[in-house]
Amino acid sequence: MNTAARDRALLPAVKNVLGRTPVSKLKLSKDKDGGLTVALHTSRPNNVRMESQALTDALQVKIGGDRTLKLEVIAEARAVAKYLRASPRKARLVIDVIKGKRVSEALAMLRFIPNHAAELISKVLISAAANAQDGWGAGVEELKVQNILADGGPSLKRVRARAQGRAFRILKRTSHLTVILTDAPPAVPKPRRIAAPAKLKAVAAPSAPKAEPIAPVEEPSPALIAAEAAPIAQEATPVTASDAPEIDMSDRAPDPSDGADQKREEGE
Repeated sequence: MNTAARDRALLPAVKNVLGRTPVSKLKLSKDKDGGLTVALHTSRPNNVRMESQALTDALQVKIGGDRTLKLEVIAEARAVAKYLRASPRKARLVIDVIKGKRVSEALAMLRFIPNHAAELISKVLISAAANAQDGWGAGVEELKVQNILADGGPSLKRVRARAQGRAFRILKRTSHLTVILTDAPPAVPKPRRIAAPAKLKAVAAPSAPKAEPIAPVEEPSPALIAAEAAPIAQEATPVTASDAPEIDMSDRAPDPSDGADQKREEGE
C-alpha cells in the first residue's frame, strides 16, 4: 500500500469521531524514535482539539501495533473557484507573484497587477480569508498564502470566420482555482539602522602671525637734514635774439587777400 492509499484508509476513522467537522488533509509520518505522527489539516482546529483523545484512540485501533501515536492539528482554510474564464497559464503568472506572501500583502499586490486573472484570484483569496476568520478567528494580518493551484477546466469551443468560407476553431479556456491559507509566523520588526555619530574633526586653534623683524632705523646726519631743508634755486636761462626762430620769407606765395581792406581810389 502506497502512502496516499494508507492516508485515505485512515479518513473513515477520523470522520466517525469528528462527524461533520471538515478535514481537508491527513498525513501519516514516522518519527525518528519509531513513533507515528498524524497531521490533520482542518478549518476547525478548535473542534478537533476538543476530540483529540478520542481521535487518537480511534486511529490507534485503526493502525494497530504498539507504537506511540501523536496527533498534530494544523489550522488551514481553503476556497475553491471553478470554471473561471481565464487560462491556467495566465493565472499561474499571477499566482507565482503572491505565493508565500501574507494575505494583506497579497491583496495589495493584486490590486495593482494589470492582468485580468488578478481580479479573479483576489476574490477567491478574500473568500479563503473569510473562511479562516469564521473557522478560528484569524485576520488577514495573521494568515499567509500557503499554496495556490490553477488547474485546467473545460475549454469552450468557438468559431471564427475566415476567408473563402472557411472557419477556424477558437478555444476559450477555463481554470479551477484553489487557495490554501495557514497561520503566518509573527512578524519580526526590522531593526532600525542607527546612524553612527559623525566623527568630529579636531580644529586647530588659529596661530598668531609671525612677527617680522624690524630693521633698525638710521638717524639722518645733520648735514643731510640741512640740505633737504634748503630751497632749490632754479637757474633761469635768458633768451637772446639769436636763439629766436628764423622765418624764411623767400618762397612765400603772394597772398591774394593782401590790400583787400584798403580803400580803392576813383578810376581803379
